[in-house]
Amino acid sequence: MLTKTARRGVPAVVLVALGLALTACGPDDASSSSDTSGSSAATSDSDTSNGKTGSGPTGSSGGSESSSGSESSSGSGTSGSAGSQGKSAAGGPAACATSRLKTTTENTSSAAGHTGFQIVFQNTGSQPCTLTGYPGVSFVKAHNTQLGKAAVRTAGSTKSVTLLPNGHAWAEVETVNGQGGYSADECDLTNVPTLRVYPPNQKESTNIPWNKDECVGSTVQNLRVGPVHGNR
Repeated sequence: MLTKTARRGVPAVVLVALGLALTACGPDDASSSSDTSGSSAATSDSDTSNGKTGSGPTGSSGGSESSSGSESSSGSGTSGSAGSQGKSAAGGPAACATSRLKTTTENTSSAAGHTGFQIVFQNTGSQPCTLTGYPGVSFVKAHNTQLGKAAVRTAGSTKSVTLLPNGHAWAEVETVNGQGGYSADECDLTNVPTLRVYPPNQKESTNIPWNKDECVGSTVQNLRVGPVHGNR
């Protein structure tokens, strides 16, 4: 009887011991796995969240850079403006060259002793230009040989006149009407084929057909000219 009890008791003790060992090992491994997984998941979420948050400021910063780009564009505009200021600083439009002007006469009117008319300057170029001061005016014959005295300047205010493309400026001119108050010898009345005009501050002249009888005697001051102006 004793022998049978002993044989049954041993297996029971062994089973109890094995059970305790399994209980001690199992929960510790599962908890470690769960903690690692939880910790890993938490860290991953936190990184992702930080990543998103970082993305926000970076995006804002990108917006700032974008704004900087807009400023750059504004800078380009400013550069354009500076370019315009540079032209102004350089003195604005250049003087009108003779070759870029169409020069004619108009509004001729005669009174006792004198005849008045206007010299008209038209800008035929593609850019604005300026005229300032008095034109040079004289009568000439073939080969540009001068007849009589060149025009003297009348009193008047000298202002710079800017001519836009196709724009006009005028100068008033007076001549003696026929013999006027001069004697025939003094007047030396002669048919004048051409009126020669130098635009203000230019060395190249232009010729206008004239074909009128004028006093060209050496003692006669036949021509008088005023400064250019912008109103007819």
